[in-house]
Formats: sequence, C-alpha cells, structure tokens
Amino acid sequence: MAWLCGCIGSVERELRLTQYAIEKANTEASTRLRNAQKYYRAKNFLEAALTARAGLHAWPDDGALVTDELKAELGYTLAASLLFEGEHEDAIVEGNKVRELTTDNYTIQVLNAVTLAETLRRLKRAEEAREMGEVALKRIKQHNQELAVREIERSGRPVKFSGAHADVALEPTTRITEEICAYLHVIVAEGYMKDRDYLKASSILRDGLKREDKIEEDTRAMLYKLLAQSLHLIEADSSFLGE
Repeated sequence: MAWLCGCIGSVERELRLTQYAIEKANTEASTRLRNAQKYYRAKNFLEAALTARAGLHAWPDDGALVTDELKAELGYTLAASLLFEGEHEDAIVEGNKVRELTTDNYTIQVLNAVTLAETLRRLKRAEEAREMGEVALKRIKQHNQELAVREIERSGRPVKFSGAHADVALEPTTRITEEICAYLHVIVAEGYMKDRDYLKASSILRDGLKREDKIEEDTRAMLYKLLAQSLHLIEADSSFLGE
C-alpha cells in the first residue's frame, strides 16, 4: 500500500501548491488594484491603466487564478483610465470584458456601464451610448427595488421606490450618486433625440430632473437644454404634420 500513500501525498502537495498559487495571484492583484485606484484618484490615468493591467495579468498564471470579482474591479479601473487617457477603442474593449465576467458587484456593474456609455458618447455613437446608458439605469432600478423589498420585509413599513435614482436613504454610502444617475439620463436622452424620438427623450429628461437640487449645475443645465430642444422639436413635428 506504500504506492497508495505516495499518490495521496503527491496529490496533497499538488493541492497545497495550487492553493498557494491562487493566494499569491489574488494578493498581487489586490495590491495592484489598490495602487491603481490611488493613481486614478490622483488623475494619473496612464499609471492607473498600467497598474490595473498588471493586476489582470498577476503571476503565476497570467491572471488565470484571479477571481472574477477582482478582475471586474481591475477591468473597470483600466477601462475608466483608458477613457480619460483618450484611448476610447481600448476602453470599450476592456469595459466589454468586464461585462462578460461573473460578478455580483452592483457598483462596478453600474460604473462600468457608465464608462462604456460615456466612451461611446465621446466617439459620437449616440445610439450605442443610449443602449449602454439604459443598461445602467435598468440595473440601478433593479438594485433599488431589491433594497426596497428587503426593507419592507425587515421593517414591515411601506418604502418609496427610488427608480433610476440614488437611494441614499436605504444605502447612505452608495458610490452611485444622483449626479451619475442624472448624467446617464443625459446620455440616454441624446440617443433618443438622435433617433428623432423626442417624446421619449423629453420623458427621460424630466425623470433626470426629479432631484435637480442634488446634481451639479453643469449637468442640470444640460438636462434643461436638451429638454427645451426636445420640446421644441416635438412642437415642430406636430406643426409639420398639421396636428
């Protein structure tokens, strides 16, 4: 039976080595992520991109052992950094890689969709940007609905549904701010206006202005400007059709 003991011992050594490699890869990836985020906050986007990319290829197996959760955060940081570096096509590639990962990280899902939407907007691809903006808004609505249901089950009291807006009442520390939500409404509305669906655009813009006191002046001005344009074009279309 010595041969059997030898086989078991070999398997155990292999398992220990595999576990070590997994821990090593994810520790390195986590360190790279923290450093990339520091560079990003300091607006050193080139260094942030290089550091995030290194994390995605963490030793010893070129990133294959890094968890999807970590890959999602690294990938989003990389995509956002590339956006601000003006590397728009590369940002789209990296952002789409994040979308393919299995992750329950709501914040990263939304921020990655926002990054893709803004990148497409800068490339003048308004319809694609609108679609990605709608993905983000839909995810925000879904998350807020889940929050509301959990709060109702916990407290037994009615809870006002926040829709596609930041729910700071149930989630005070959320990184998905009202400013982000409002800007997504801008991107989505622009896409509908590109499609000449001015009625839909005006509805989106009105929703984006529901909490105008919580958004920045520039974003509020964009919403009002687009709303005025959409209403004017609705009126123009009605006059042309003789309505």
